[in-house]
Amino acid sequence: MRPQSTSGGINAAPTNHGRYSTKHLPYALLDFDKLQVFVDSVSGTPENPLWAGDNTSFKFDVSRVTDLNVQVYIRNPAARPGSGRSDDIFLGACKINPRFEEPRRFVEDPKASKKEREKAAAAFAQKEKQLGQLGSEWIDLQFGTGSIKIGVSFVENRQRSLTMADFELLKVVGKGSFGKVMQVMKRDTGRIYAMKTIRKAHIISRSEVEHTLAERSVLSQISNPFIVPLKFSFQSPEKLYLVLAFVNGGELFYHLQREQRFDINRARFYTAELLCALECLHGFKVIYRDLKPENILLDYSGHIALCDFGLCKLGMKDEDRTNTFCGTPEYLAPELLLGHGYTKAVDWWTLGVLLYEMLTGLPPFYDEDTNEMYRKILHDPLTFPGPEIVPGAARDLLSRLLDRDPHRRLGANGAGEIKGHHFFANIDWRKLLQRKYEPSFRPNVADARDTANFDVEFTSEVPVDSYEEGSGLSRTMQKPFEGWSYNRPVAGLNDGGGSVRDPAFGSIPE
Repeated sequence: MRPQSTSGGINAAPTNHGRYSTKHLPYALLDFDKLQVFVDSVSGTPENPLWAGDNTSFKFDVSRVTDLNVQVYIRNPAARPGSGRSDDIFLGACKINPRFEEPRRFVEDPKASKKEREKAAAAFAQKEKQLGQLGSEWIDLQFGTGSIKIGVSFVENRQRSLTMADFELLKVVGKGSFGKVMQVMKRDTGRIYAMKTIRKAHIISRSEVEHTLAERSVLSQISNPFIVPLKFSFQSPEKLYLVLAFVNGGELFYHLQREQRFDINRARFYTAELLCALECLHGFKVIYRDLKPENILLDYSGHIALCDFGLCKLGMKDEDRTNTFCGTPEYLAPELLLGHGYTKAVDWWTLGVLLYEMLTGLPPFYDEDTNEMYRKILHDPLTFPGPEIVPGAARDLLSRLLDRDPHRRLGANGAGEIKGHHFFANIDWRKLLQRKYEPSFRPNVADARDTANFDVEFTSEVPVDSYEEGSGLSRTMQKPFEGWSYNRPVAGLNDGGGSVRDPAFGSIPE
């Protein structure tokens, strides 16, 4: 990093040898498609740190065209004990648009004059630069003072379908009836991912194949800053595997339990980011249907990441209705309970329930008796605590999101109705989508491998991909999974949609 001015230096003390300890020097966070790398400066001063040399590089698996984000911090000498990086001081950020293709060479016209060749070379260089960065450049930091030199290179890697041998198992971070979620490291790049394993026999016996395929389909199509991206999927004769970005700031549920409720600004921030995620899904004709704190993760910087798309309904136009009874009891919309069929508007009801819960600590109609809770959802009036907890603008928004008539519910005519509500008056939606708002809360995350924000009940378990003797599934039973494997190169590079034929199918009996 090269500062533009050294006035007002950073408060840090050199050691007895006149050198600064690395804990007093800035560090950088590289973020590409929700995969992060922490890079410490190795020497220098707080105003002019030196980073690792040119021979040190960090590899990312490129599965979609997106920006490389760099944030620079310095440790806070007055940080609370045990706060980790959450109190560190933000120094600035920059965004790089990498170029995902090999560089082209300028070919001179031998018949052109020297002046014409120089002009053509300059125009070629300018056009190449507009296509994205390749090579090393000094880039100014935004929201701070200084610049940082970053080099970018791209190598196309058209790979076979992946297998478990391509990953090292690190930790168990979650479990369910379907299987488990493990933290893994991809061996060739060293990047950390979350791997979800799903037993085929289990989803077949429970008629969950359609939901599972829907999850893979949604994740492979959608690119949104507030949705956990799918990087790869593959399978064995017995299991399905989804490899996703590892978002390690913990579930919103975990943080809400610890703090009981959030202040109005923090709740508004999370609601706005979720609104953008749901709007994106609706634009792809997808109803989410299972919005709850357990399905919302926080990344290392405090932004939300929506996950778990197993209950999504695909192919839903604005006027389309579906009747499947699914979701979590506290968040079910009245029309779903009544069995009248429902539209995308159910997602706006659950957004209202979630906002209410973030502000007060409990869903609006909560009761330990599920049947009584259903009665309250259908018939009880919506009540609020005092304005110091739920201010007037929030109260009005909640009343309109939690309208029992889905036709009158705010959002029935699109997400724009909700965005235009005065509760969000001070939000610049373009800025929000570009993640340019600095979250008021950053989880305590030490590095990309940190699992401190996950339940120790899971992380203490030895990670094993348990072997199952023979799938016992016929070729007919395996047929729905034929397009499952996914190893998507950059869009536009003749990727064929990202699906990879599975060699395992050749040995499956009829």
